[in-house]
Amino acid sequence: MEFLHSVFLPMLAGHLIADFWLQPDTWVQHKRKNGWKSGKLILHSGLASLLPVLFTFHLNLWWFFPVIFVLHFITDIFKSKLPNTISTFLADQLLHIAVLWGLAVFVTDLTISENAVIFWIYAAGFVLVTNPTGIFTGMFLNAVIPNKNKKEKPDVSAWIGILERILILIFILAGQFAAIGFLIAAKSIFRFNNTREEGNKKAEYFLLGTLLSFTLAIVVGLLINWLLSSGKIL
Repeated sequence: MEFLHSVFLPMLAGHLIADFWLQPDTWVQHKRKNGWKSGKLILHSGLASLLPVLFTFHLNLWWFFPVIFVLHFITDIFKSKLPNTISTFLADQLLHIAVLWGLAVFVTDLTISENAVIFWIYAAGFVLVTNPTGIFTGMFLNAVIPNKNKKEKPDVSAWIGILERILILIFILAGQFAAIGFLIAAKSIFRFNNTREEGNKKAEYFLLGTLLSFTLAIVVGLLINWLLSSGKIL
């Protein structure tokens, strides 16, 4: 896969960090409230443009910054006007990633080393199983659980979920699949006992969220293993 040696992977990692780790929920709400006038939108678009460019380590790609900035800015304006649904979330991410993909295709003569490819695959994978999959799981549960409090703030359980997905990813990359089964069983037994007294439905929704979260982490881990397998990055 010669394209993996392009600048796409470092730009993808930069995008994921900027969009999910360097964008507080207060910024998201500010963008929704103020639209194109939001200073947070300008600041976020700047970060979402700067990190992908910096991570390429190619100074001659400075012109990527204004291109990404304008397209990210416009995309987020439209997103702020749409309902906060899974389809909106996925469409927004696909558009952002498509821009990075297109720019990488435009400069395929610029490449990164095989060691760099491996590093950025790991980096993008570990970032992906933290906030991005956590947000997706939360949006899915909001859509399927009736009368769920939409304004519920993240708590320690969100961080537990992040750590669980990181552990699963590490287990997969290390080939320790039995440990994944133990982790799933241990959490399910512990939390199921805590929720069953409040009703079977809550226990079922908890199990649904756990399985979705773990499944996403497993898929990312298997994808990384596939990309790193013999012949895939040569």
